[in-house]
Amino acid sequence: KKRQNYKTDICQTLVVDLLVGGSSFSVPLCSFQLSLVTVFIMASSNAKVEVYGSPFSQPSRTVWWLCKLLDVPHEVKVVSLSNGEHHSAEYKSVNYFETVPGLRHGNFTLGQSSGILAYLVAKFGKGTSWQPEDPAVIGRVNEYMVWHTGKTGLQPCGAGWVFPAVFASTRDEALIAERKPKFLEALRVLEEYFLSRGTGFIASDQPTTADLMAACDLGQIVMIDDSTFSLDAYPKVKTWYSSMCAMPHFATIHESVMARKKIDF
Repeated sequence: KKRQNYKTDICQTLVVDLLVGGSSFSVPLCSFQLSLVTVFIMASSNAKVEVYGSPFSQPSRTVWWLCKLLDVPHEVKVVSLSNGEHHSAEYKSVNYFETVPGLRHGNFTLGQSSGILAYLVAKFGKGTSWQPEDPAVIGRVNEYMVWHTGKTGLQPCGAGWVFPAVFASTRDEALIAERKPKFLEALRVLEEYFLSRGTGFIASDQPTTADLMAACDLGQIVMIDDSTFSLDAYPKVKTWYSSMCAMPHFATIHESVMARKKIDF
């Protein structure tokens, strides 16, 4: 009986929540073991977020921007895409897909920008406008994110136009001319659908991660030497983009891009 009481006195049960599936399980631990686990959990939760990416990667800039807006204790780790650092074994331990951005927070790693944005908002944005509670707003954000990275979305159409015009070793005028209309079509969708609700932003009357993502993709177009490009035909986009440019940290996040600026719009 004394032995049973002794075990009751020194043992506690730790409930561990799994990240995947939201399930949990109970683990009986003695006081010493429990103390070690507590220290480990506290150390992990207090670890600085490491965000990997390139200043010329629009999804990377989006993640860095959100970190600043949420005051996330973080460290930027620049990945040289031109040197192939994103294909290294070291980086693959952070992002299995060998793309940027990537995130490490303690022992937790994550790739894919939309997943990283969702994690940062859930972890550091509770009670802020960056974590909307309205199901309709949440749905609008997710709808935009799916379109944004899809075949006709702003990200692939923008990158498809920027790469041969800015980053290719030889400027391919035919390819640039072919891809520009695809980007303009994506702008039309942003103008006529996503910004058509009169709220001022994509999903609500306040900016969300969808707006950050879109603004970073549109922002890179200034590097293209094309004096004919203008947002005048997209007045809603132009007004919205001006609002995004005025947000805190926009200039800092886009410093490398603006250093190669060729046009105004």
